[in-house]
Amino acid sequence: MLPEQANKLLVIDDQPDLCEFISEVAIGLGYETCVVTEPEAFRRAVQEFLPTVVVMDLQMPGTDGIELLRYLSERGSKAQILVASGMDQRVLATAQKIGQAQGLHMLGALQKPILLADLEALLGRCLLTAAPIDPESLVAALSRREIHVYYQPKATRIAPNRWIIEGVEALARWQHPTLDMISPAQFIPLAEKHGLIRTLTEQVLETALSQCRAWDAAGLSLSVAINLSPQLLNDRSFPDQVARMTDQAGADPRRIIFEVTESAAMSDPDTTMDVLTRMRVKNFGLSIDDFGTGYSSLKQLYLMPFSELKIDTSFVRDVFSHEDARTMVETMVLLAHKLRLTACAEGVESQEVLDFLDAVGCDRAQGYFIGRPMTGNALAACTREWNALYGSMGTVHSA
Repeated sequence: MLPEQANKLLVIDDQPDLCEFISEVAIGLGYETCVVTEPEAFRRAVQEFLPTVVVMDLQMPGTDGIELLRYLSERGSKAQILVASGMDQRVLATAQKIGQAQGLHMLGALQKPILLADLEALLGRCLLTAAPIDPESLVAALSRREIHVYYQPKATRIAPNRWIIEGVEALARWQHPTLDMISPAQFIPLAEKHGLIRTLTEQVLETALSQCRAWDAAGLSLSVAINLSPQLLNDRSFPDQVARMTDQAGADPRRIIFEVTESAAMSDPDTTMDVLTRMRVKNFGLSIDDFGTGYSSLKQLYLMPFSELKIDTSFVRDVFSHEDARTMVETMVLLAHKLRLTACAEGVESQEVLDFLDAVGCDRAQGYFIGRPMTGNALAACTREWNALYGSMGTVHSA
């Protein structure tokens, strides 16, 4: 990547934990980041760091986002600007219009609490690359097997204060020969738009099944979760295809979990129910992802044949800063158990959050505290180290 095309993200917010969250997401997408919490540091960073993307709050002690927009305009900033605030949508929309009127490139607005998927999608659109990514490039990448699979560990609670890594989530990464690593936020929408998502998903599954055999040989029995595009929920032939692939690999389908977002599952309930029920009949696990961020009815939820409920990062991240977030997480764990589902919390970034999840009886946990996405070989070493420390009684907890 050429220096002038470096992806640089500047964040200003008076909530350090939110700044850290945004920064970690951006780093995962390939950004260099700079985090500040007060206006003077922001002004220096604009001049010295030269951001390509700016994420700003509207309400901060000593200044406000409108003043900072004016400053960026006066500096002639070409950065794309994302406004993030807990204020209502009307105020957010007005702030965007003010920025646009001042000649700024307004990327959009996100209402707090910020959802991981929304943040990744917006930041992914802003990534600069040395050349445009087009459908032909992705077709070539699939044929050359340039799509790699990384694995993020998921810890299972086996007893109070005891967690062991028993599963992973498979995540696609495009290792381009000249553009380095391309974010899935860039190529997944491209695959969905141009009819390539099924081929991509099948390659990820094939790679994950092969990796499972390698882990088995090393004495590790891990489940693998794979994300399903909404398009595949309308493909009635898909359950038969993945069953054939799993059978040919000699794998146990009960170790494969397909993750479906809440909004995708409810977009066409009749067809989705057909596809998902056939997946469960074939003994695959089904997880409803990002739960609490969509608009489904509880009736549709209990009719769908899910085996796991994943609690969205936006709730888990705020359990110590917002009482309502704690209540939501506790309630969703209880709801999952009442529906005879496994509860899995995403976005676990600290021992304190893991301890909270332990106290409310959450079954599984996933997040950077447990492990970042990594190669299959690195995952094996991470699993052994984690299980030796957290799988036995007497784990040291933070004060």
